This record gives sequence, structure tokens and C-alpha cells, in this order.
Amino acid sequence: AGSLFLVSHSLHGQSQQEMNARSRQDLQKADMQLNAIYKRVVNRLPDEKAVELLRNAQRAWIQFRDAEAALYADAMRDGSAAPLLLYGRKTQLTRERIKHLQLHLEQYGGR
Repeated sequence: AGSLFLVSHSLHGQSQQEMNARSRQDLQKADMQLNAIYKRVVNRLPDEKAVELLRNAQRAWIQFRDAEAALYADAMRDGSAAPLLLYGRKTQLTRERIKHLQLHLEQYGGR
């Protein structure tokens, strides 16, 4: 709930629709960053087996992210703030994934 406060606080004075739209834009930006780092990791992996393992992990992670965010947003089921919770949680998880992929990038950086 702390992250919701931060999101809501930074958007003080905006309508719910504006906050939802801003939250969606934040997710789109995080997704672009995620895709960029993912491609960098793929390019540094030593062989096709490693690429396949990363691809499988990424697909599973996306399913997890989406399910986790849906569960989180369900606290406001059918409410006008549900999209804010959904996009906010997806963005938070996406930023965490970016950090994980950066670790992989460092791990394979010398190859």
C-alpha cells in the first residue's frame, strides 16, 4: 500500500482518468526499458540454449507479472482506481525485472 500512496501523492490534483492514463504511460516506458535490456542480454548470451532458457524465463515472468498485478488490482474491483493499481503494480514489477536482467547482463558482460 505504500507504493500506492507514493503514486497517488505524486499525482495529487489530477482526475482518476488522468492518474490512470499517467500510470499506463509509466508502464509503457518501463516496458520499453525492459525490452531494450532484454535484447542486450540476448545479444550477450553464449549460445542458443542460453537464449532459449532466458526466453522461457521471460515468458513465465510476464505471466506472473500480469497475474500478480490483476490480483493486486482486485482490491479495487470494478472501481475507477483499479487501473491505477494494475498499471502501478505492473510497472513496479517491470522495474524489478529490469534490475534482474541487468544482473544477467553483468554476468555475461565478459563473453
